[in-house]
Amino acid sequence: MEVKSRIWIEKDGKPFIGYGKVELLKKVDSEHSITAAAKALNMSYKKAWNLLNDMEQLAEQPLLVKHIGGKSGGSSVLTTYGKQLINDFEQLNDKCETFLNTEFKLNTNGVS
Repeated sequence: MEVKSRIWIEKDGKPFIGYGKVELLKKVDSEHSITAAAKALNMSYKKAWNLLNDMEQLAEQPLLVKHIGGKSGGSSVLTTYGKQLINDFEQLNDKCETFLNTEFKLNTNGVS
């Protein structure tokens, strides 16, 4: 058995980043489009836009570089800060799961 958990980070009492938002950022990074990312995640564009906007409001630096419209449509790419945020969150999440699983194994073996 393994222990599973979901963590998120809040800033000023507001949810800043968690598993779902990381997945959205990663999909925007791979698709270069908020519209395509939302569609791939079965999410409305409005919801995706709101989630990204909420993160940007709380972030220390911009997460995305957005190019609006034009003949071939717009595009969005993650900034270096956005990519680092994903990496940092995933490392933290991995460490939390490792810790929880270690604790769970110790406790189920009668050791505390």
